[in-house]
Amino acid sequence: MTTWLITGCSTGLGRALARAVLAKSDNAVVTARDTSTLQDLAAEFPTTALAVTLDVTVQSQVDAAVQQAVERLGGVDVLVNNAGYGYRAEIELLFCVQSGS
Repeated sequence: MTTWLITGCSTGLGRALARAVLAKSDNAVVTARDTSTLQDLAAEFPTTALAVTLDVTVQSQVDAAVQQAVERLGGVDVLVNNAGYGYRAEIELLFCVQSGS
């Protein structure tokens, strides 16, 4: 059985991937800054899902998430670093913002 650690599982691609991984009976450490958004996954897959609070910009939380994965699931085989957000704008606007214009 493969163990996945997936960041950003509260919505979107991270959540869809987590559900797919868990549906095929793999283990998954599902993470989000607010784990209340993950409780349904943890309840639906109680033996294979581990919901963990994780803000990827906080090193102590990264360390704790990995430690929990090792203790409960024996380690991590696949890391999906999905957490983040996109900034959508016209390319000209992006350059203006970066240059301070």
